[in-house]
Amino acid sequence: MKKLFLFFAAVLLVVSCSKSDDFLKTEQLVFTGYSSIETRTSFGTPDDSRIPYLWSKGDYIWLGSVKSDAIASDCSQAKFVFNPTPSTIGDFHIFYNMTGTSSTAKVLASQSADGNLGNDGDFGYAVADNYGVFCLDHKTSYIWFDTKAEGQLSSKLVSISVTAAETLALAGECEFDYRNNQWGTTVTNGTNKIVLDFGEGVELQSANEGVFAAMVTLPAAIGGTELTVLYTFADGSTYTEIKKPSKDLVSGDTQRISTAIAESDLKKPEQESAYELRVLTFEDGTEKFEPYECQFFYAMSYTEEYKTIEKWSDYIPRDGQYGNGHGAYEWYDEGNTELAFVKPTIDSWWGISGHAGISDYVGTDEDIADFADDNMLFMIDLQAYNVAGGANGSKNFCSQYGYLDPEEYATQYSPQGVLPGLQFYDEEPRVIDHMYVTNTTYAYAIITRGECDFGGSYEYTDESTFKIVAYGYDSMDDTEPTMTEFYLLNTGKRMVTDWTKWDLSVLGKVVRVEFNLVACYEGYGSYGLVIPAYFAYDDVAVRFEK
Repeated sequence: MKKLFLFFAAVLLVVSCSKSDDFLKTEQLVFTGYSSIETRTSFGTPDDSRIPYLWSKGDYIWLGSVKSDAIASDCSQAKFVFNPTPSTIGDFHIFYNMTGTSSTAKVLASQSADGNLGNDGDFGYAVADNYGVFCLDHKTSYIWFDTKAEGQLSSKLVSISVTAAETLALAGECEFDYRNNQWGTTVTNGTNKIVLDFGEGVELQSANEGVFAAMVTLPAAIGGTELTVLYTFADGSTYTEIKKPSKDLVSGDTQRISTAIAESDLKKPEQESAYELRVLTFEDGTEKFEPYECQFFYAMSYTEEYKTIEKWSDYIPRDGQYGNGHGAYEWYDEGNTELAFVKPTIDSWWGISGHAGISDYVGTDEDIADFADDNMLFMIDLQAYNVAGGANGSKNFCSQYGYLDPEEYATQYSPQGVLPGLQFYDEEPRVIDHMYVTNTTYAYAIITRGECDFGGSYEYTDESTFKIVAYGYDSMDDTEPTMTEFYLLNTGKRMVTDWTKWDLSVLGKVVRVEFNLVACYEGYGSYGLVIPAYFAYDDVAVRFEK
């Protein structure tokens, strides 16, 4: 192999001290090679310099298709022995090729940063004269990394990878056409990426003495294209930069990539989550529960029936079945999030106790222009406002109704008791990570008009607000819940009209979450809350510890 040295060399001279006749008649054919100090230069730019090499233990050369013995030690002068002497010598075509065979070079996609470039695919060619004298001409190309640290880095560098355009082959197998002194046009098993491995890692310094590291490449037309250089550290941190070389990688030439990396430049690895997220989407095909009978109640006709539930959309009322969503049924996401909607114990004069109705109905405020018939009122109850369907491109979602009036607004008509919400059916405390919420058509239309058919009207101003308040209980007996809130309407007439993520993890581990709807002062009238107490939610995510 050829070992990286701290200088750049233009050529490597390999000579023999034997006369021509003696050289050809010997039983052992011997080439003696050494690196002449006169050929070395001081550090310059990559445009006019070459990576220097000294012979290393294990190096060998090829005479045509015949391989020499490997040398036994590192040296500046090496004897390459062919034993026995090849029966046919012909022209002295010499190949330095440690990974391929004869004139077929193989540049590796995974290389070592130990400086022994021969084992990574370094390839050279020469023609010796009758005295065994030749000058090795390097035919592969090289990238020299001048990589430093800005300040102290917390981790060692373990690899550098270079990725070129997909059409360019930096590594792979290629035949060198020595008769025409050029590479063939076909690369077998070619790849546009090379990874340089530093083993257990190396600490970057603020200054380098000599070549920090280098990789071998096939010649490639990278000039004017983008190279992606990825630096990876032992703790998983990475630093990525894009380089745009001004010249191609040509045979024997070197590209220099200089980089200084600071701790603040590093992208730290994402910590492995201690939990998995399970999501309640209400989408058909996600059910893990077994089919079961569910009671449905029709509020306006005061009738009920039992239906078989096999999928989420079986909960959605059709054909004017007004009232299905008004607290008459329960649902349970068994085997997934374990969340359930259980009928709340809210008493009210009209008999509606709060609901969480599965729906796929959407609409705009124009749909509320005439809701005199029961079917239209039901439709509005379950409509999400001005969206295409459920959250994140889904179809189904849930429309929830229910609230408690503040004490100062409470009347004989005001609902009292436990609020509607979600609870874990198995009563195991868990963190509800988030859910997506939006306004319903009914609430949006009444808010923006500032009027309602019951309980009076209010003035819709820049100070108007309407929010969901979530109460988290860590046990069924908890009387001091945690709380967080989400504004469906905030000051400045900022109205939520799209699915929006709401972080519920701040509630901590809970066995149930109740939701109340609260308006500004003007949002209450003689019967309590004037604004319809509806909001829509979807994609409820729950943390399950691993």
